[in-house]
Order: sequence, then structure tokens, then C-alpha cells
Amino acid sequence: MIRTIISDGWRMTEIAPENVPAHNHLPWVNATVPGHAHRDLQDAGIISDPFYRMQERDVSWVDDSDWVYETDFHVETLQTANTYLVFGGLDTIAEIELNGEELGKTDNMFIAHEFYVGNRLRVGHGLNGQNTLRVTFRSARRVGRERQAAWRIADGGDTMPSHWDFWDSRAFVRKAQYMFGWDWGPVLISAGIWKPVELVQIPTARILDYRYDVAFQDDGSALVTVEAFVERAPDAVDAPLALTISLGDGALPASVTVPEGYGRIGASATISIPHARRWQPNGVGEAALYPLSLTLTANRQSVDWLNGRIGLRTVELLHEMDADGLGQGFKFRVNGSDIFIKGANWIPTYSFPSHEKIGDQIRDAAEAGFNMLRIWGGGLYESEEFYRLCDEHGIMVWQDFAYACSYYPDSGEYAEASRTEAVAAVRRLRAHASLVIWCGNNENDTMYDTDWGNLKPSRYHGHNLYHEILPSVISEEDPGRAYWPSSPFGGEHPASDDFGDQHNWDVWHGRGDWTNYAVSRARFVSEFGFAASCGLAAWNSCLADEDRSARSTAVRWHDKTRKGYDTYLGLIALHFPMPETLNDLVYYSQLNQAEALKFGIEHYRRNKGRCWGTLFWQLNDCWPVQSWSVIDSAGEWKAAFFASRKFYAPVLVSLVRSGNEALAYIVNDQLSAVEGTLSFTVEDFDGNVLSRMTQPVSVVANGAAQVAVISLDASAGRERQTYIYASLDSSPGRVDFGVPDNLLLLAEPKDLAESGAPIVTSITDHSASHLKVTLMSPRFAPYVWLRSRGETLRLSDNFFHMRAHQTYEVLVRKDDDLDTANDLSDRLVVSALDARIEQADDVELSSVVTA
Repeated sequence: MIRTIISDGWRMTEIAPENVPAHNHLPWVNATVPGHAHRDLQDAGIISDPFYRMQERDVSWVDDSDWVYETDFHVETLQTANTYLVFGGLDTIAEIELNGEELGKTDNMFIAHEFYVGNRLRVGHGLNGQNTLRVTFRSARRVGRERQAAWRIADGGDTMPSHWDFWDSRAFVRKAQYMFGWDWGPVLISAGIWKPVELVQIPTARILDYRYDVAFQDDGSALVTVEAFVERAPDAVDAPLALTISLGDGALPASVTVPEGYGRIGASATISIPHARRWQPNGVGEAALYPLSLTLTANRQSVDWLNGRIGLRTVELLHEMDADGLGQGFKFRVNGSDIFIKGANWIPTYSFPSHEKIGDQIRDAAEAGFNMLRIWGGGLYESEEFYRLCDEHGIMVWQDFAYACSYYPDSGEYAEASRTEAVAAVRRLRAHASLVIWCGNNENDTMYDTDWGNLKPSRYHGHNLYHEILPSVISEEDPGRAYWPSSPFGGEHPASDDFGDQHNWDVWHGRGDWTNYAVSRARFVSEFGFAASCGLAAWNSCLADEDRSARSTAVRWHDKTRKGYDTYLGLIALHFPMPETLNDLVYYSQLNQAEALKFGIEHYRRNKGRCWGTLFWQLNDCWPVQSWSVIDSAGEWKAAFFASRKFYAPVLVSLVRSGNEALAYIVNDQLSAVEGTLSFTVEDFDGNVLSRMTQPVSVVANGAAQVAVISLDASAGRERQTYIYASLDSSPGRVDFGVPDNLLLLAEPKDLAESGAPIVTSITDHSASHLKVTLMSPRFAPYVWLRSRGETLRLSDNFFHMRAHQTYEVLVRKDDDLDTANDLSDRLVVSALDARIEQADDVELSSVVTA
């Protein structure tokens, strides 16, 4: 096969509306492929940055226009007439022409499209060999509205009115739904060639995709059956083909003859892997991967090849009835062990879909102890890089099909389009070890069950997709993988406490205060969260100087939570001071989010055995915004992300207050028992120990238990300036799990006694890659915040409590502009909820001590 990327020389312009005089038409401008219309127009200076201030509103006209992309290319030689133009992704409603002739139309952003062009290409140099490729995009918003109107008639006159959230034009366009706007994202529908364009020549045959199955043997080996799917070129139907399958570093390759015929043909072989290493989730063991190589030959000449890596593991999704028959669990069993799921929901990393930031954010999640990411149904089937990195880092993937929070047409051409899309997605992704579950949609079943928006239609539009078409595709194409119709789902009513998975939005959208997570008895929580501001770097990218306050119009515009802004600020003020400045908003809202997630996730982990997983909403953002994310659009870690590295630790010491006592729990996610000595101190802000308790503890493998009750008598009347500090040391000779310490304040943060003590800092060189900040305070310093006057700092810890007279060390990653202690001294700002900042004299370059 010969592949040629067509990425150069692209241009784009608007198809001018009728009655617009020629001198008012937009000019042709340079276009980037892959890319999107908004970005090209912004690069050309035609529109401003839609993220800046409220300029999202100013560019709305782009979504109502039709756009045309065009380029010229040459084909120096043509090896075969079996040549195709392959579009990796077209967003979305497009018409394709080559040299003035129509090749076809596309109507789905999520799948690749290919067109036979062997008899239409001009070959050679100069003008005679010039080919012109044109792609015309129709407004997805306009076409969606037209289709919605037609559906009402075709579906028998269902009179359900249009609804901006649950029955909008987006349901009629197979396009990433979040681009139509969400409660964390802007309305930037856009259009464009969002994945690469290739000219593919296939002289004989090609490998399409593959799948594999694993059977573990009693002797520790594994039998791996690999089935590859091959397609011959139209004029090579009789070509004899052989497929060689190489698996692992030392196993002998297997060679099989490809059956005769045309179309999609499967060929398989079984290979034995001795002493097979299992792919394990993050935190359990090594995410072992085996190299796989497929080589297709004709007459002993290689005609195509495909390389990948596969993981050998078993994954079961269990729905076991409780002993009393009143509930049914929801848990993942991987390689025979029940795994408590620790992770988050994933949305696209950018408002105009791209592969930006994926690598950093998956590595961040792995470092924080996540073992699963849920790809939410309003986004995308992600890039190959996403799944490859999840494979490498042991992060399991919950994959929604691309339907979210809406009724969808589900018969006729819409049903067939759904099947085509699902087959393409499954065939592309099924070889990844990280993929453990397919899910039909996000929240559509519960939307219908509970009549969201008082919009109940005459029937559940979409039922045929999630309960008939998609499960049949999984059964045919990926039978070893679990399928779940919707999230949430289970029992008579979705989102039950007793059945299946739950989205716990009763706190944020209902009860309000995050302390209400304590009443939840969910079996598995696949969505819940608390909103917070993005960091200062993200705000700096989208605000003018006059916008920099907690209540400015632009700051409020970048809150899409639909909570009511005063209500949102009021939820912060339940626990922290009311934000006034922009810095207040960042600091207090992020601390509130961190405490909310810590409280909720520790509650669910303490209930391990009934509850088997938490996927909080959400890991990331697609633009600068106040949202539920823990990593903002600038890539900056919010306070809650730093907290996640502690509340998702493999072994957790959890403290919860109950009247005049505190209850201590240990949660053990390791597959071996934890034994050690648990120590508690009740301390005041000056570091005085008011009471002390030490006791041996033991918690079984993969278990959770209450291990102690701590009296708070010593703190009576002094709650505003006391706290409980807990630490767990492993027993001699036992594995040290590195259990994070935990600390429980005995008063609301906003009510803590004033400290007034300085935080003394010094900066030294630590290594070739990091500087070290050493901090100490003579009194307790709550919620210490390290930030930068310039670019974002990458820190080993932040937003932590400092006990009196204790030394704390934070590593800061170096970069091109941050290489010496003096560089960091010029940029570092350190603050706490109530503390002065006093940098030590040795911060000056002349007296910096180099480690």
C-alpha cells in the first residue's frame, strides 16, 4: 500500500448567502487541515478569539454559514487504479468533489469516509497533472433543524416541542454533541476537516483491522487467537494471500492462508504464550503489553502490514443480587479480582476537537492513582493516542457511544446510520486492552424515566438504538466485552441507590451542600461532582483587566453551570469566605471543590463492598471555564486534583466526625492485607498535642473497616483552632504502602481561628529537572497555596495543610524559563487561608544552597 497525506495548500471561504453583493463576500483564506473553520477564521483575523471575554456570542454567525475547503495536489505516479481518497474525519455534513466531479456526501463526524478515485485522478506534473479537491460543509445547525421538522411528520406527528437541551437539532446530526453547548462548554458548532486526508493506493490487498481472544491455561500459559480482516483489491480477487501473525518477543510467528473471495475476509491463528504476563489495572500491577505484528503477503512479497500491542486479561462486569434480594451490585472483576474503580469522566480536550493535551492528562491521571476514565457520550470516540496511553498506564476505559442527554431518532435511515457508526467504532477500538465496557448513552434512559424538562414524548425516542441495535453490534463484533444500555441504568428506575450505576446529581443540583454525599448508598457512582473556578493562567487567557473580579460580566459568562451564579457562590460561602476578588474565586472555589470530592469519595470508599466505584465529573475542560473539572484548559491542576492523589491512594486512612467523636476507617485496595500502627493526635494550631492515641490495625486484602473511635473531649470549646491528625505506619517486615496522612478540621474553614503566623520559604536546586521549595510555619497554616506571577508551575503538591513547626518540601519542575532558584524566587507566591508570607533571606541567588 502507498499512503500520501494531503495536508498542504488548503484554503477555505464562506459560501456567500444569497443577495450579498460580491464585494461583501469573504476572501479565500489559508486553512489548516486537520482543523476547524473557527480556527482558520481566527488565524486570518476575520473573527476574534471566541474564548475571550464574551466573544463566543460574536461568532455565532459562523455556525449558520456554509463553508468550502479546497486544495490542489499532484500525483507523480499511480501504481494501481485501486486508489482511494480517505477522510479520517469530516465535521460533518459534507459534499466532496474531485476535479469538478462529485465523489459523494458524508453525514457523520465519527467515522472515516473513503471514495474510489482511481479513474478520476490526473497524473503528472504541471497544470495537466493538477487535481483540485473541494469539500463543502453545510451548517449543522440549520440542517439539524430541517431534519427535526421532517422527523415529526415521518414519526407519525409526535408533537413534542423543540427543547434547547433535550430535543434540539443536535439530535439529528451525528456530530460531537458538546459542540452545541453544554453546562461547561460554549456553543461553537463549527465545521471542518478535523482528521487527516490521505490518498491510498492498494495494488493487491490491505489489512482492515483485527481482534483477539485469550484463554489462560492452568500451566500459566495463554492461548491467544488473533483474527485479522483482509480486503483484496477489486482486480485482485483471486490473488493468493498469506497472513503472518507475530506475537510477543520470543513466540514463533504463525502463518495462515487467507480464504479466497472479495470483501471483508477473516483469517485467524492461535499462538501459545508461555508464562503469560497479565495486563493489570493501574495500582494493581504492571500493564503488561505484548507486541503484535500482522504482515500480509502475495507471492512472498509484503503488500501490507499492521503493528500494535495487546494485553492479556479477563474482565467481567458483575451484577450479583444481594443476599436479601433487595438490590443488585455493579462491579468490575479483572483477572479474577474485584477492583474498586477510581477515576473520572473525560470530555474532549478542546472545543474544536483535536488531540491536544491528551498525553499530559492521561499521565496525570495515572500518577494520581486513577484506574478508569469514562469517555462521556456527548464527546468523541477518542484518538488512537488516547487508548494507546491508557493501555500503557493501566487505565481502564468506559466507552459511551456518542449519544447524550437527548431523545434521538431511531428508525429508518437513522437506525442504519447508528449501526454503521457503531460497527466502525467497535472495529477501531476493540483491540485495546484498556477498553472494558461499552455503554449505549449518557443519561437518556433516566431522562425518559423521570420526564426531564416536562417533555415526555409519546414513546422513548432512541430506545431502538440502545436496547436493540448497539447490543447486537457488540454481540457480533466484540462479544467478549461488557455492554451497558445507559449510564445511569439498573433496576426499575435508572439512578437507583440499589441497582446498577448512579449519577449522583442530587447534591449539586438538589440538596446543594456537599455534606449530603453522606446519605448516598449507591452501588457505583459514574457521575457526581462540584464546580470550581479555573486557575489564574486560564483566566489570564480570556479576561481583560477590567474583568478581574469574582462577579464581572465576563467571569459570569464563563460559568455555564446553570446553577445561578449567586447560588454557586453561596455554596462556596457555606464553608469558605465569600469570594470577592478573582484570586478569591480561584482559591475558595477550588478548595470547596477539593473538600467536596474528598468528602464524597471517602464516603463511597468507606462503603466498599456495597459500593464498587467512583467516576467523578470531570477530569478536564475544553476552554477556560468554571466547571466540575479538576484539570483546567490551561493544563493547571486544581486543588481537587492534588487532593485526588491522596483520596485515591491504594490505602486510605479516612476520618469522619460523628458528634463528639471521630470515626477512623482504613480502606485497602491492595490485594494483600494491611497491618500497621495507626496514630492519632488532637493538636492545636501552636502544635500542642491535646490528646494522643495509638493502636495496631489490620485490614483484609481488598477491604474496608472502621478501626477506631477518637474522643474529641480535649478539643471542647476550642474547635476553631484544633484538628485531628492521623498517620499509618506499616508493621516491621510488612510492605510499606506509603499511606498518605489525613487531617480533619473541627470547624468550618471560614470559622478557623486566625493564625497570623508567617510561612518561611527557601528555594534550592534539587535535581536536573526540579527545584525544591522548603516551607515551615511556627503555627498551623491551612490550605497553603503556591502559585506563580508568570507561567503555571508544575508542582509535586499544593493546597495542603502545614502543621506547626513541621517542614514541608514541594518540588517544582524546571522549564526553559525556570531553571534556577532565582528564577523561581522572582515568580513564586505563597499564601494560606490566614497567614503572612515571609521568604527566607537565602532565596537570593548569591546565597542559594545547591543540593
